[in-house]
Amino acid sequence: MFFCGFGGDKPCLSVFAVLWLLSSVSQAGDILASRVSHEGDRYTLTVTARIDAPLDTVYRSITDFDNLDAINPDIEESQLLSTRPPDTRRVRSVIKVCLLTFCKRVQQVQDVTLLSGHAIEAVIVPEGSDFRSGVARWQLTPSGASTELVFSNSFEPDFWVPPVIGGWLIKRKLVWEVAETARHIEVAVHAKAQ
Repeated sequence: MFFCGFGGDKPCLSVFAVLWLLSSVSQAGDILASRVSHEGDRYTLTVTARIDAPLDTVYRSITDFDNLDAINPDIEESQLLSTRPPDTRRVRSVIKVCLLTFCKRVQQVQDVTLLSGHAIEAVIVPEGSDFRSGVARWQLTPSGASTELVFSNSFEPDFWVPPVIGGWLIKRKLVWEVAETARHIEVAVHAKAQ
């Protein structure tokens, strides 16, 4: 263990350990492109991924609001709270987010609208959420036997993010989350096929 800080009494991870921990990011899922920006307290992410599963299966997986933990292990709870006609659902989820040694359980309540053309839009409801604001959008299109996902998300957390973690690690974690979700959908599809 390396020590850093005044007087060398506070443990921290070496650069090598951080790089080793982050090296697994590129191995999960099939990320075709990603773009992440951070301005002030707002984070914006766009990721394009290919998921080795049929479009209808992917769509059912990401709209099974009571079982989102099946496609993302960081989701500890997910619950469909209500349905409003014609196609809007209020969904609550609790997500455990860990970056290095900093972990936080965050709660989000979203109004999720199922749009035409296999598109989904989720707007954060600040009351009941650990976010001041946010909008996420999923667009699914067939790509042969696979599905192409374009996921965009813009959000502003309503909690303190330690400066040592900073935007760079958060950006890496956001892209990793999309890749892990794609991978979990693929594993579930292939397990059912056997």
